[in-house]
Amino acid sequence: MNSRNLVVGRSVLLLGLLLLVPGCRVAASPASSARVAAASTTVTGATAATPGSVGTGTGGAGSLTVNITSPVAVAGHVDTPVSCETAGRRYVESATGVVGGATVAEGVRAANYTGPGSYSALVTVSLVGTDAARYAVDAVPATVEITSAGGSVSFSATTSGGRTLAGAISWACS
Repeated sequence: MNSRNLVVGRSVLLLGLLLLVPGCRVAASPASSARVAAASTTVTGATAATPGSVGTGTGGAGSLTVNITSPVAVAGHVDTPVSCETAGRRYVESATGVVGGATVAEGVRAANYTGPGSYSALVTVSLVGTDAARYAVDAVPATVEITSAGGSVSFSATTSGGRTLAGAISWACS
């Protein structure tokens, strides 16, 4: 086995992809198990929603509620995988979903995280409208409200094209 493959139980981590291999049994070290768990979390957070894999209804686990007011109006709710992770004192959330025909990708990074509350954070939002117009802002300072189940943020910033991207997003972690 080369250094790019990692075998744990009945799974093989190959160049970042987790493959299930029947009958493959090799003991794993705690460090290799942690790498596979981290890879699994990343893969799960990046997959598209499938029936039964995420929450249902407005605000259910694994959902985004979007209200973008500028430069185009996009509002609604979508059930989609929402990755919420804490490492040390850092909170990182990200999700992508289609709302009203527009694709919205967003992420929040908060430092000095100690549990639910209000935090200064950096917000990234990308919107591809129904007309294929693209708007994005990256690392915009904002105040975010984080709860034990998700959070919310309002934002307003100028895109590289000079347009204002503004609105609010609430999420419920998967």
